[in-house]
Amino acid sequence: MILSTARLVLRPFAASDVPAYAAIRANPENVAMLPGGPEAAARAAADAHRLVSAWAAARPGAAPWAVEAREDGRLLGHLGLRPLPELGGETELLYMLDSAVWGRGLATEGGAAALRAAFGPLGLRRVIALARPENAASLAVMRKLGMRREGEMQVFGARAVRCAADAPPPEDAAACTTC
Repeated sequence: MILSTARLVLRPFAASDVPAYAAIRANPENVAMLPGGPEAAARAAADAHRLVSAWAAARPGAAPWAVEAREDGRLLGHLGLRPLPELGGETELLYMLDSAVWGRGLATEGGAAALRAAFGPLGLRRVIALARPENAASLAVMRKLGMRREGEMQVFGARAVRCAADAPPPEDAAACTTC
């Protein structure tokens, strides 16, 4: 599954993405809010190889997509959906983009495309997102995507704000007079 927006292409990861993805993960600022924090930058090459291999082999909607700039094909990070067995199989919207493109609305643009795919062809009924309480930018993305805050929880070794979005009701549900 490949998703396109005005400025992005969300596509499955490929082995050829490892060097560019490792360079993105090597920037401590880019991984500061991920599990492992800025220290994860020291493991960038190994993590990139492991993650890209796993995500490239995953079925659509079961791993984040590679995020490319539509204008030049440059890898910008990851964004997408993944089931969380740790949370009863709920599906998480997750994203990590290179700090060089922060503040341009790309996470919101890509997140909206991912939610359309989740509630459309992937047939999901609910998607959650998690962010550290201090990650104001990520929480703003969740708000812009129409996700509602459900509280805080401990997950992946850190405190996180949990937000969620539910699939809209079917269009014909409003017209049903016998429901």
